Amino acid sequence: MYIYAQILSIYKMKKLLAFLCLFSLLTAFTCENEPLDFDADTSVGGTDIELFGEWNLSEFTVDLTTTTDFQGQTISSVIVVNSTATDYALNFIGNNFTTNGNYSYVANIVVNGAEVSNELYTLNNVMGSGTYSTSGNVMTIDGSFFEFDFQGADTSTLDGPQTATFQISDNGVILTFTQNENTTETDPTTGAIVSVSNSSTSVWTRGEGVVINPCGAEDATSDAAAAYNADNTNEDLCNAYKVALQNQITECGDTNGTLQQIIDDLGDCAAAASNGTLVVTTGTLDIEFTQQNISFDNGLITVEGTSAGGGYMIYFQVTEGDTGTDVFQNFVLTLNGTEYFPSTQGFDDFTSSTSVSTGNVLQATFFGIVESAAGADLSLTQGAVDVTY
Repeated sequence: MYIYAQILSIYKMKKLLAFLCLFSLLTAFTCENEPLDFDADTSVGGTDIELFGEWNLSEFTVDLTTTTDFQGQTISSVIVVNSTATDYALNFIGNNFTTNGNYSYVANIVVNGAEVSNELYTLNNVMGSGTYSTSGNVMTIDGSFFEFDFQGADTSTLDGPQTATFQISDNGVILTFTQNENTTETDPTTGAIVSVSNSSTSVWTRGEGVVINPCGAEDATSDAAAAYNADNTNEDLCNAYKVALQNQITECGDTNGTLQQIIDDLGDCAAAASNGTLVVTTGTLDIEFTQQNISFDNGLITVEGTSAGGGYMIYFQVTEGDTGTDVFQNFVLTLNGTEYFPSTQGFDDFTSSTSVSTGNVLQATFFGIVESAAGADLSLTQGAVDVTY
């Protein structure tokens, strides 16, 4: 009777585990919240896999074998789950996804060679939503592909950011998630040793009328960006880049506002007014301030510069006739809205060296650490000024 009770207890536990692993299969994660292990050999367009559009669930299977050693007794169970009906859709739109529909499956459970259950389950009106991103064939998901609740079981640990790999057929119409996992764990309370072998697969097909590459505008934007970056002082190329970005927003969307930010940074594309050299390097970033405003008033030379994209700005003043070390005044470097000022911490402090500041010519160099009001440091190198005023 004791052994029968143990078998029944383990049977119930593994039955619940099967449902949880089924849920994790459909959400593309294991019960331990680890990413799936795939053999991803095929893709669409090399490593650029397109996921936009609707995917319909075709089938899924779970084959879970468990061996439990407890107080000298060995209990084995085999749980096989096969879908019987699916009417479930997964839709990728921009950086978002939505899910909805129904699915049914049969769970066959065998304990120590004897079938103890062969039941049909149906989940109706399952819905979900969230965000995702991809890098190659690795997907990061925030949210759940599916919602699932079995007899009040808490599946909240399966929510939140997750990563998984996936595989799409060469013709771009079949999406497959596959899991093969073997684990062995010891229950710290009972001392029971549980070994689990799990093999799972789910297959999805593209919905009718779905365009496999719905965002051809991305190619036009890439071409326009390359042309502009090769000559960022060309007003026509700047305007063409802005038009391409706007077309991409219209056709493909701009979920996180990145494209609109580029448009804003480009400004009105007015031809750069450069009358000399005004550059600096911070880290590995080389900045050229191509839009310059050099003014002279009451013996004070004021230098203002803005990068071609508009995201970086520099400002400082020099009294005409002053040369030598640290004659820069009111120096401010602005990077993407954050202002940085000369550091005076005593280590690699900001330093300027001015060689000429008369005859309508200003020549100087500068380098060292600048810091923001929040305490963030930047190391400047190769700062150079050679302008007229």
